[in-house]
Amino acid sequence: MGRFFSRYFLSRGIPVTGSDLKKRAIRNRLFRSASSNAGAVEGADVVVIATPIDRTVQTFREVAPALAPGACVVEITSVKGKALRVLRRQAADHGVKLLSVHPLFGPTLGMRGEMKLCVVETDSGSLSRARNLFPDATLIPMSARNHDRMMGAILSLTHILNIAYAGAISRYLTPSEFRRIQTPTSAVQLTLAEGVLSQSPSLYSYIQIENEHSSEFAEALAEEIALLRRLIERKDRGEFEKRFGELSKKFSGDSKAALDLVYQAFEKSSR
Repeated sequence: MGRFFSRYFLSRGIPVTGSDLKKRAIRNRLFRSASSNAGAVEGADVVVIATPIDRTVQTFREVAPALAPGACVVEITSVKGKALRVLRRQAADHGVKLLSVHPLFGPTLGMRGEMKLCVVETDSGSLSRARNLFPDATLIPMSARNHDRMMGAILSLTHILNIAYAGAISRYLTPSEFRRIQTPTSAVQLTLAEGVLSQSPSLYSYIQIENEHSSEFAEALAEEIALLRRLIERKDRGEFEKRFGELSKKFSGDSKAALDLVYQAFEKSSR
């Protein structure tokens, strides 16, 4: 994400100084590589901290002495909770402004792609600062608590569902055996699971464990699976179809488009 935001600001003609442990250079006349995090923030009006989530607070403390008074520090963690409470105190202590956002996209998004960001309200100027930095983005303001609760559904639940799905499949079939007899819906589901499992175990464990709402959504998922299992064991087609129908009505507005997307994704992956 650090490279994404570097490319984003460079594309708008804004000079960027970056510090990266991997020492990956960005070839642009407006880009300068610093030898340290503290060196990268000197004199900067805007500082973006794009580190592993569990290093965000540590990185802020590392660069704080070198921050210019009144600078805007942007943090992009996907779990706010305890970290944001610490960052707000640290920002106040050092006389800088804090902008807390959560990009709802990945680092491969093109410069013309739709940027959608949650903006967590740390003070009355949060939304205006976000608009100034990301004028073309879709901004979704919310509180820190609501953010983490929503991410319990959007991230925690989605991740744990796909990890469990892959775990269940692995008890019976290898990926190649599965692919040989897959259907469009099962193929897309396995692709989602593989996409989740391709990510950093450290990042995903943090998202699950540090979000205080993760266990709530895991319990809801377990209850839904337990209900379906009971109906299957009782061979109760009537109640199964009733539950299916209830959920179908709730999501009926997207059903046709969703199925079309499933088949499109399957056809694309099969080429």
